[in-house]
Amino acid sequence: MIRASFALSATLSLLAVACGPTSPAITTDDVAETSDGTTTTGGTDESTTTDPSSAGPTPGTTGEPTTGEPTTIEPTTIEPTTLTTGGPACGDGVVEGGEACDDGNLDDTDACTSACTAATCGDGLVHAGVEGCDDGNGDDNDECVQCQPAACGDGFVGPGETCDDGNLVDGDGCAANCIAEFCGDGVVQAGEECDDGNSDDDDACTSACKIAVCGDGIVQTGIEACDDGNPIDGDACLNVCLVATCGDGIVHTGVEACDDGNDEDLDACSNACQAATCSDGAANGAETDEDCGGPNCMPCSEGQVCAIDTDCQSGNCEAGSCGGVTLVVPDCAAANVDAAQVFSMVVQPKCGCHTGGSGGLTMTDAATVKANNVGVAATNADMNRVTAGDVDQSYLLYKVLGQQNNVPGGGGSTMPLGSTLTDAQKCLLVNWVKSGAL
Repeated sequence: MIRASFALSATLSLLAVACGPTSPAITTDDVAETSDGTTTTGGTDESTTTDPSSAGPTPGTTGEPTTGEPTTIEPTTIEPTTLTTGGPACGDGVVEGGEACDDGNLDDTDACTSACTAATCGDGLVHAGVEGCDDGNGDDNDECVQCQPAACGDGFVGPGETCDDGNLVDGDGCAANCIAEFCGDGVVQAGEECDDGNSDDDDACTSACKIAVCGDGIVQTGIEACDDGNPIDGDACLNVCLVATCGDGIVHTGVEACDDGNDEDLDACSNACQAATCSDGAANGAETDEDCGGPNCMPCSEGQVCAIDTDCQSGNCEAGSCGGVTLVVPDCAAANVDAAQVFSMVVQPKCGCHTGGSGGLTMTDAATVKANNVGVAATNADMNRVTAGDVDQSYLLYKVLGQQNNVPGGGGSTMPLGSTLTDAQKCLLVNWVKSGAL
């Protein structure tokens, strides 16, 4: 009954709107249902039926009254409605138009964001368990790289890095700490022979990271005396990085005339590295005596040293002396003397203790005289000890008479040591040689 009343009320309201203000409004309080199916209006003592046959013409109208079948208003039921937003809602768990996903929650850290979009790197939301960071941009050179915290070795140069080659290997140009490698960083990298971590050019590794070598133009302290950066041996610095000096065997161009590698002053190159000349006051070079002899100087005078006849002005070189060597002897009477006499009267009394002086020429062994061993070469002279019949070519006599220095190659002390021969003893030796040294 209540639903019917409500429906009727709604219908009457609509009719009232349609009819306009000429008809008084009918409220639900004025409508009652009779037992015969008709309705009455309340609010007055009069009752009105809905039978149209009993109704007269409307005042103020003309024409014939209208008759018709009675009209019955059917009850109308109005169902209550639910208020909605008018479209799909993100977070309702249903993927609807415009949504990429809908997981039924508003969590921004899972695979579906609170805006129902699929979580992606660069959306500014950190996808838990998948992303380590998300700064909302595509910049790979900041602190978040492809949604992971920037790290050395990720291949992108980030804050605090000067390089990043995607590995943690030293020696390839970018160190394992993502700092660009350079000569002097203490790490030997590609293209470097060494790297001692400093820019010192005086040690074993140069500032160019090259192993120090002679000829690189850099003086290595304690090892090289000089280094002029070239392989030339004739300048002030040899190619072994030593300072050129006279006597090193290398002619220093413009400074030395010669350099024979020794400090001998009597050869062709003086110890001042100047070439020998025929006026330098020394017997040097090819000279046989001081400033004479040899192929380049004037011939020598009599008594000067010679090697061949052309070394002498006289054209006569004997026993290494121009004009020959002459032994000065006492005035001795000629006599025949044999070795036994020499031994008993000279060697035995005077030379018994002499065993090795005078450069190896011993009178005791010139007791070879005793054995008549004639012609034994003297060890320190350019003539025989004894030449039978030739006093001037018997070195033993030069030694005994103190004239050993006149013989080319001769020298040393006069024999016998510690004693002096009398002229009679000397003549005994001279006559022994003249007698054939028998």
